[in-house]
Amino acid sequence: MKIKNEIFEIRGAPLEGLNPLPKFRRRKPDMHKTSDRFPAYLKEDLGTYTKVLPYLMQDRYSRRRDLLKLKSFVLENEYLRVRFLPEYGGRLYSLFDKVHGEELLFANPVIQPGNLAIRNAWLSGGIEWNIGNFGHTVTTCDNVFAAVLQDGEGNDFLRIYEFERLKSIFWQVDFHLPDNSPYLQVHVRMVNLFSEDTTTYWWSNVAVPEDGHTRVLSSGKQVISFTDKGCDFERLPYIDAMPGQDITYPRNATRSFDYFIQEEDPNASTWEAAAYKNGLVFYERSTAPLYYKKLFCWGNHHAGKHWQEYLSDGEGTGYYAELQAGIAPSQLHDKKLPANSKYEWTQCFGGVKLEAERLYDENFDAACDYFDGNLNSFLTAEKIAALNDKLTELADMPVTPADILHNGSGFGALEAIRMKMDGEGEPPASMCFPESTIGKAEQRWLHLLKDGCLAQEDVRAIPDSYMISGKWKKHLENALLGEKKNWVSLLHYGVMAYEIGDHTCVANKVYDEAKDAEQIKAARKAWQESAALAPNVWAYRNLAVLENQAGDGDAAEKYYDLAVGLDGAYDDYALVSEYMTFLLKRREYAKIWQIFETLPDNCRCVDRIRITAAAAAVKLDQLAYLEQFFSEVHHDIQEGENSLTDIWFEYCARRMAKERGITDLTEEVMQQLMDEAWDTCPPDPSIDFRMSFDKKIKYRV
Repeated sequence: MKIKNEIFEIRGAPLEGLNPLPKFRRRKPDMHKTSDRFPAYLKEDLGTYTKVLPYLMQDRYSRRRDLLKLKSFVLENEYLRVRFLPEYGGRLYSLFDKVHGEELLFANPVIQPGNLAIRNAWLSGGIEWNIGNFGHTVTTCDNVFAAVLQDGEGNDFLRIYEFERLKSIFWQVDFHLPDNSPYLQVHVRMVNLFSEDTTTYWWSNVAVPEDGHTRVLSSGKQVISFTDKGCDFERLPYIDAMPGQDITYPRNATRSFDYFIQEEDPNASTWEAAAYKNGLVFYERSTAPLYYKKLFCWGNHHAGKHWQEYLSDGEGTGYYAELQAGIAPSQLHDKKLPANSKYEWTQCFGGVKLEAERLYDENFDAACDYFDGNLNSFLTAEKIAALNDKLTELADMPVTPADILHNGSGFGALEAIRMKMDGEGEPPASMCFPESTIGKAEQRWLHLLKDGCLAQEDVRAIPDSYMISGKWKKHLENALLGEKKNWVSLLHYGVMAYEIGDHTCVANKVYDEAKDAEQIKAARKAWQESAALAPNVWAYRNLAVLENQAGDGDAAEKYYDLAVGLDGAYDDYALVSEYMTFLLKRREYAKIWQIFETLPDNCRCVDRIRITAAAAAVKLDQLAYLEQFFSEVHHDIQEGENSLTDIWFEYCARRMAKERGITDLTEEVMQQLMDEAWDTCPPDPSIDFRMSFDKKIKYRV
């Protein structure tokens, strides 16, 4: 089997750059409440701590679609044709079943980013490889390395890999499709080369078509579910979170929901499958530690359908459910990867046709037993275990520069240089990071390694990278000594001091109040000194965020005012967009409107800025602006956000007040008018992202 390197043409909205502002973490992890029946052993590692840095936010895209010409790699045998997109995290875009002539995945007909991932941009469809921390991964819309190797039988196989900068983990995924294999063979390896523990996360996220008849079967029956009591523990197919509904059918969901499938044997080979009315079944089976499974669906209601259509090609398109597999009991559980160790496993994907009537048996256990028996006729637990042994050996195969067909970031090569300099060895031979991949974003840090300082820059220079790893701390501290110190080194030291974290503990045990106070103190000192040496937008902005997170909004606003008052403040629109959002939370509507009216064109046209301006405009009775606003196409909407409909209902309420001559718009009168607007003024579907239509559950701006 030979891998084909093909240009894949598809309509889509490309990413248009990075947000230069560092996205700081919340200071405390998220802890999660549990019901009385939630097992004690599942509480041990329950807690999440999502971080973005050192990565930058990917919030720059639109809904204007062009014909994109993407690099793709195709694996094909007599059973399957599989396509991968290395420019989008190595996403497995299509898994076509040649025997039955059907696509097994939801292969999105467009590339349309939406605000659902850790770094904002996310695509629906295909199979996504999630590593790092809670949420859709940092590389989901980024380049990863791709290399083609050969197994001992002369078959090509594809390896994607990267260096995960937040947790300092090297990871790779090998894809094998030898002749006579009815399923794609996937082998994942995550490596911690260093002398201290770290935490990590992995979920393979599979999008399968949801056609109204899709049924999800699984080897496990016990599930972690979610109710108003918190994390619950129940048994399929009926759970309290969706009373009276067989939730193995996504169509029965009255809202978006998910559950995490548990097993009794932690060493078991587990499986999950999606069955269809014609008897076709998509299946995945894996070895430990990829032991846990999950189902997510958007829900069979207007907003759930709208979100799927919004992420795809419009009305009637894009419907899918997610079948996921992970290494922790749920996505709310942290997972420790011990020092000098690795996790690896094998996962297989394929399709088979069976008797539809038995797949849809009213007895869920009977339907699962029927599929299990058929799966074991060609892919037993013993067989996938033996396959795992074989693929583990192939995972050691070294990659040379000549094997690489697509490059990821240059930070892997940069880390290799640092490791050598600090006597920490080198990256795994199975992953090659050529120094030729080091580009502009990495040059600052290469200069730090080689010259012991950060180069002086013009204060209007827009940052393109940050470093928060403790492995770099001594190098950055060295850049603060004597004449080496400048406003740039102080700026970056402040970011590191504020954001550096302890990854040796799981999320629910990591917070240390005294240590946090020290970090805040060090960051404040560094940024104040940076601004004193050379007043710069970035230090003032970071001080504003620091004060806002500390609860001092007045101090934060003063720092934002200093930042936007400097030359270059509007060279990039990120600062003023964030500032306007900050002012909105403080209900400073007049100031928002004043800023908006004086913005240069490169800022005034930005969707998030226009949404924030609209939220202020409705409070100020600037109804003419709102009429134009609602005729525009909006794309910067986060999952769970209802700002557009909130603005719409208040706009309608104020319009009704004008028509009726009501001038005394007390809070009570406005509430009555908005309740009336809720009932009588339905918003255009294009702006309606509400996940609840209960009047008692409203999300006000």
